[in-house]
Amino acid sequence: MFADFEDRMAADFPAKARVVAHHLGWRPGNLGGPPRILDVGCGKGFFVRELSRFGFQVEGIDLSATAIKAGTEKWGISGLRVGRLEFQEDWADRFDAVTAWATIEHTPDPRAFLKSISRCLKPGGYLFLDTGLAGDFIDRYAPGLIQWYDAPQHLFVFSRSGLEILLKESGFSIISCDTSFERTKTRRILKFLRNRLLAIASSFLFLFSLGPKAYGRMRMEAKLPFGSLIFIVARLGPGS
Repeated sequence: MFADFEDRMAADFPAKARVVAHHLGWRPGNLGGPPRILDVGCGKGFFVRELSRFGFQVEGIDLSATAIKAGTEKWGISGLRVGRLEFQEDWADRFDAVTAWATIEHTPDPRAFLKSISRCLKPGGYLFLDTGLAGDFIDRYAPGLIQWYDAPQHLFVFSRSGLEILLKESGFSIISCDTSFERTKTRRILKFLRNRLLAIASSFLFLFSLGPKAYGRMRMEAKLPFGSLIFIVARLGPGS
């Protein structure tokens, strides 16, 4: 199951890498060295490998020694490290950008997590992250049923406004916020339609077939395999 999830994430990595490259605006042959990028929660390092193809200097960190070992030994990906971000004292003001895909929702203290990221970034550095979205159309029609509400796997589920406030309080300015990111326009449209149809159908089906009380109990236990992601690009302000 986790391997399937990794495969789905990796399928989006080329599109996400293009977004990173677009914002950094660097190409091989430009004056100055290539930007340094850190991928937090890198797993086996597949996004590290994807960004390296653009000529960036990329490193990755993850808590899983098993994943890092597989990435290093099986896939030959370099620059990977096992550990917690807040303990990497040699990374202060080191990176031009940090990426964190499907990571912040697993951290026990998102504010401290963002503080650790800001410490690693140079002034004006970029943060690219995505996470499950609460309070969107799907969540309103099928409240409590989307896949993000599954503690202790996900410790936090953010609304758009809540995540934006948290980032701003952590010293970041929001550049863009996308609640329907997909690697192609066709997939974006299909996912938009699919999620809305599933949300409405599920809500009415369960409510009318089970009744309000049983529906309420089911919301506490069942999770449906859909939900929206929020993809944010932010930039660290000076002196943060």
